[in-house]
Amino acid sequence: MDSLEEDDEEKYKRQFAKYLEDDITSDTLEDVYREAHEKIREDPTFTPTEKKSSYDESKTHKSKKLTKEERKARVQEKLQQIQEERLAE
Repeated sequence: MDSLEEDDEEKYKRQFAKYLEDDITSDTLEDVYREAHEKIREDPTFTPTEKKSSYDESKTHKSKKLTKEERKARVQEKLQQIQEERLAE
């Protein structure tokens, strides 16, 4: 973390943006881990947290597969629209 900060400031800011938002630097990072380990030692029981889903439903949605007749009808509709637009000009 220190070497990247010295070498390339822009890349450092991009890569550690979340740390910088939380005011965590390379000097305080060790303290953050130490505090986390102390809390775990105090209460080692697992407590589940609510996590934000990064799974986008729109990625899984697929359009219904059209039959050959439906595809042909769709093409005819598009051709008809194009012809109507040309006649309107």
